[in-house]
Amino acid sequence: QLIDDVLDLASGTLGGGLVLERDSDAPLAPVLEQVIAEIRMIAPEHDIRADIAIDEPVSCDPSRLGQLASNLLANAVTHGAPDQPIFFEARTEGDNFVLSVANGGEPIPEQVRATLFQPFFRGHDRPSRNGLGLGLFIASEIAMAHGGTLDVVSDERETRFTFGMPRHAKDEA
Repeated sequence: QLIDDVLDLASGTLGGGLVLERDSDAPLAPVLEQVIAEIRMIAPEHDIRADIAIDEPVSCDPSRLGQLASNLLANAVTHGAPDQPIFFEARTEGDNFVLSVANGGEPIPEQVRATLFQPFFRGHDRPSRNGLGLGLFIASEIAMAHGGTLDVVSDERETRFTFGMPRHAKDEA
């Protein structure tokens, strides 16, 4: 995974961005369900609650969106409160696809939020965590490659990362 992350970093910053293999016919829900199952196996002590309602085709690269979902869930497992559930939602809403991951725990300080999506950023509150600090950067690159956005809201109640994108690629509209 670390090698893949470094390769994604290189193509995102040095190349022309991440390469996507969009497929409107490929089902996205099974990819997301598999990611959730894998994270549950890796972190069985966490209560991950999933709500997937993808009722319309989504023109996307399913494996890249699986990678985005995996990075967001891994972040929630690493930084969220272990005694509070993680909420995963993915749905089609009109002409858009929305995916979010929310967890409880300490809010992300505002000055930290400003740099969350930069490569090699790991926050100062947990310097002992493993990884290169590429997960959120790569997730944001995947979001941009799909013509979407990745945002974060964090307060005392929850931290929520939300990815949104149009269901159709620009050339399909």
